[in-house]
Amino acid sequence: MQRSILGPVLACTAAAACAVGLAAPASAARTDADYVLTMEFDNSGEQRQVSLDCDPAGGTHPNAEEACDLLAEAGTIEQIPAGEGFCTMEYNPVTVEAMGAEEYSETFGNPCQLGLAKGAVFDF
Repeated sequence: MQRSILGPVLACTAAAACAVGLAAPASAARTDADYVLTMEFDNSGEQRQVSLDCDPAGGTHPNAEEACDLLAEAGTIEQIPAGEGFCTMEYNPVTVEAMGAEEYSETFGNPCQLGLAKGAVFDF
């Protein structure tokens, strides 16, 4: 008698699809904020995280109104125009990430470079 492997394969596929389907809402339900913004200072391992709501401006971000104005003008975090100024050549990388209204991640050479590039959005 020949045994079919189709049944176990379909069962595994269905279980994997269910697991993925259950995991997605859990991560999306982390917060009701428009953005969850994270900074990690690579040299020290220090991490900071805030929520940012726009419309109306709020969340745990200390400069929410300024950050929301900047996002409204630029459209996306990536399109924020770089500010003018000078930074030292200090190598102190900082990695930032945004989740929620948009997905964004980038590493900057130091906090000063981050500040010039993204202004109030990651000023926390």
